[in-house]
Amino acid sequence: MRLLTWTVPQTTRACALLFGALVTVTWQSPPVLSAQASTQPQSAAPTTGACHVSPIVDNLDKAAYFYHDLLGLNLVPEPPPGPLPWDTNPGHLHLHGMPQAKLRFIGARMPGVFCGVELVEFANIDRRFVHRRLQDPGAVTLILLVRDLDGLFARLKEARVPVVTSGGAPMAVGTAKTRVVIVKDPDGHFVELAQLDPLPQTTTAASSNVIGIRLRVTVPDTERAADYYRRVLGIDPKVGAFARNEQVMAMMGLPAAAEYRLSTAQVPGSALLLEFLEFKGLESTRIASRVQDPGSYRLQLNVPDLDSTIAALKGAGGSVISTGGEPVSMTFGTRPWRLAVAADLNNLFLILQQRLP
Repeated sequence: MRLLTWTVPQTTRACALLFGALVTVTWQSPPVLSAQASTQPQSAAPTTGACHVSPIVDNLDKAAYFYHDLLGLNLVPEPPPGPLPWDTNPGHLHLHGMPQAKLRFIGARMPGVFCGVELVEFANIDRRFVHRRLQDPGAVTLILLVRDLDGLFARLKEARVPVVTSGGAPMAVGTAKTRVVIVKDPDGHFVELAQLDPLPQTTTAASSNVIGIRLRVTVPDTERAADYYRRVLGIDPKVGAFARNEQVMAMMGLPAAAEYRLSTAQVPGSALLLEFLEFKGLESTRIASRVQDPGSYRLQLNVPDLDSTIAALKGAGGSVISTGGEPVSMTFGTRPWRLAVAADLNNLFLILQQRLP
């Protein structure tokens, strides 16, 4: 669970931005900035980077098979044969507020890119499965940009991976050759696979089918979520207008008559794009979860002043779940860090981390 700034090749950054252009065309009408965007103060210590996105899983070995053998991401560090080992650092348990538990984790990343997906399993503690629908607040979708969607989907179909998209196969969204499909991983986490047309240039190794990553969170109130992220984290989402698009709803396996709006924020100092998705005209259920529950999700964010960020978070009604409600000091390599875990308004767990001098 090494914690460093998201370092993505410049061409991969371009891929993410190009996919943002795709979203502008196919997902939403032109962005409409809310009045809060210009009137609400930002955090005194805004986010300076992002690193791993972390689905919480029930069985790390099964999850690693899905993300490595099926999706084609590299496991980091490369594991030895047999079951993946349990972590021995008590700091990781205090960080999550469960010193009596145990955990194990492994990275699933694009070649040559430090940050990416980090799979985490907790044990020796009460857990319950959380199964959200795409329209339920707190649902998280991992978006992977790929070179070859057909080859990847054939592998997923052979493995009988559940498909969310209507029709059970990739579909065109926007242009005739831009194609997307949404599937579920072994723990019910949503994974969107998108092949853009034209395929963006990238320096990601030719052996890697995956060339870009972003994260989408379903929220019940976009303005409230955007205001929270501006004030607490200095992340400034551009709030979109509601739209209706049968292609988009079919891609998500939802009724065509519903409306949605997508709002996108570039995490400062990072290539990671964070999206907020809100629906209108769909029944939804808010399902609370804990960080150890399979179906929960974490996001690592770097901040320059952890104490200021925690104060802003508490001022917005949040709380720290780390042991004693206090940050944890840890050393990775020779570099000291202070870290804390908190949940945002929509049950996304944030690992807030400050690198010390």
